[in-house]
Amino acid sequence: MSTSGVVEAVVTDSVTLMVPVLWAAAGEAVGEEAGVLNIGIEGVMLLGAFAAAAGVRATGSLWNGWFLSIPLGIVAGVVLWFLYVYRSCNQIVTGILFNLFALGVTTALYERYLTGAGTVTTVPNLHVPGLGSIPGLGPALFDQTPFFYLAVLGCALLYYLLWRSWFGLSLRATGERPDVSAAAGLSVLRLRFVAVVVACVFAALGGATLTVISTGGFTIDMTSGQGFIALAIVILGRWNPLWIILGAWIFGLADALQFQLVTIGSLASVPHDAWLAFPYVITILVVVWARGARYPASTGLPYEPVRRRRGLVAQLFRT
Repeated sequence: MSTSGVVEAVVTDSVTLMVPVLWAAAGEAVGEEAGVLNIGIEGVMLLGAFAAAAGVRATGSLWNGWFLSIPLGIVAGVVLWFLYVYRSCNQIVTGILFNLFALGVTTALYERYLTGAGTVTTVPNLHVPGLGSIPGLGPALFDQTPFFYLAVLGCALLYYLLWRSWFGLSLRATGERPDVSAAAGLSVLRLRFVAVVVACVFAALGGATLTVISTGGFTIDMTSGQGFIALAIVILGRWNPLWIILGAWIFGLADALQFQLVTIGSLASVPHDAWLAFPYVITILVVVWARGARYPASTGLPYEPVRRRRGLVAQLFRT
């Protein structure tokens, strides 16, 4: 393959490979802006990937499998909100335990229900007439899987929600000073409930995308740390969903390079494990470079109302 062909393949593959982590990182930005650090994002992605594979196996449709991850993301969001926010559990420890729980559950269910070869199917790329034929960037940006365009649209909607709406202003206020927000009449528990559920739904869609852009199948621990990479991308993107697109592309580029660099003769002697680690090394370097980023002041800290006179349901659905 010529040098230009290798470059075009790397750029095209990088856009495809960025999509799962883009979904997860965009949703995580919403949760962190509201003051919740969801370390359990890796587990949510894994559950979403499993739900998609189960849906594909049951219905034969990649789209049905992808949409099936949404209710699972909602359930995961409710559970994590209850632990993170309502019960004020340590968010880091709880998130790690949730990741282990998701790994154990998906492994057990995979061994029981999803072993064996299934039908290999893929969603055809969406070709934009005219633009898709542009040399270089055309195939990379305008001849892509539909999930890429949906992810970019989702990022645009989240940007508007966070930075151009009163709801976003209220949400970000709870991430900075929840006590002041509560004094101003905002329901911190309710706003964080919405934020965590949205974050988990996007993470589950990211895991589902990881399944459907490949073969529609599931493998044990198939996310391979992409949830943690999403956490790093949020920092790189400064919690702005539009900048997060660029951060996700950097990871996708590093992921694509590991497949293309092994084809270069002078690099053939490099151990395969080194190439597998390459995207994660790049991510670490990017986080070090972005060390000036500042989390919202209350991210990861428990919120303790002065008194809880009403029950859980009342605090969520009543004023």
